[in-house]
Amino acid sequence: MSVAIEQIVNAYVQVKNRDAPEELRIHRQKLIADLNRVRSDLNFNSSLALLSMAEDIAAIDAGFERLDAPMIRDER
Repeated sequence: MSVAIEQIVNAYVQVKNRDAPEELRIHRQKLIADLNRVRSDLNFNSSLALLSMAEDIAAIDAGFERLDAPMIRDER
């Protein structure tokens, strides 16, 4: 998984920004659609790029899970 996308998502999670990761996810989904279209039109092997986009989306979704998780207070 891309360390860069994980760090970006982590920063958005820390500041509780849902909009930016959603834009990242939409962009990755558009790239996947475009790559699939190019692959079918030109017999282009885009498997590595598609895998990378899927991993990015997984990292983004993990960030949403952390944003949606209930906050746990430290009772020390």
